[in-house]
Amino acid sequence: MSAQRSVLAAENRFFSRSAFQHQQHASAAPFNSPQSQHRNTSTIHKLTTKEPRYYTLSLILGTVALAYGSVPLYKMICTQTGWGGQPILTHRTGDGDTASRVTPVTDSRRLRITFNGSVSDVLPWKFTPQQREVRVLPGETALAFYTATNKGPQDIIGIATYSVTPGQVAPYFSKIQCFCFEEQKLNAGESVDMPVFFYIDPDFATDPNMKGIDTITLSYTFSDERLYADCLQKRNMTTMGF
Repeated sequence: MSAQRSVLAAENRFFSRSAFQHQQHASAAPFNSPQSQHRNTSTIHKLTTKEPRYYTLSLILGTVALAYGSVPLYKMICTQTGWGGQPILTHRTGDGDTASRVTPVTDSRRLRITFNGSVSDVLPWKFTPQQREVRVLPGETALAFYTATNKGPQDIIGIATYSVTPGQVAPYFSKIQCFCFEEQKLNAGESVDMPVFFYIDPDFATDPNMKGIDTITLSYTFSDERLYADCLQKRNMTTMGF
């Protein structure tokens, strides 16, 4: 009787161990099989290939956003600092009023302001100033006009950029109203007059570096809006090292 119990106990231990080993083997099989290894490799490949795609997409979206944001950003920096020969938007006092800056300096010499207008090669517009020059005192406001004509067969949107020469005068050249950096749409054959309302800041008269300057030139160049955006994007890519 005791021998039978010993045999039964041995059989139970054997079958229990066999069942455990079978279960362990069955649970490990899916991870070690060729199908499992293929799935793991495929998953890793997908994860590693997605990262460059996300990086490339982020880079493209960032570049496009930077290109479109460059125009207002460039405009803001230039019109506030006079950087790159760009006139100051206005010289404002603490309360934001420009009235104190537009008082003519009557004992100063009059300055000769000349005007230039040009267009890019691909823009079928004619763009010219209506007056060749005006003479103003520092602190005296002046109004000038340009005329733009779309000589092409299609409606076109243009953007104007501007500069002042000599470049060191730019911080004193203040524009109250201007058409620069704004989209200007002209229908085919349409002509429009574009005003520029400006003054030379009265501090010009007391700056010793301005003593030898009697003539100031305001220049505008119109470009096709699409070409202008492309040029900004290429310049941004170059700046970013691409």
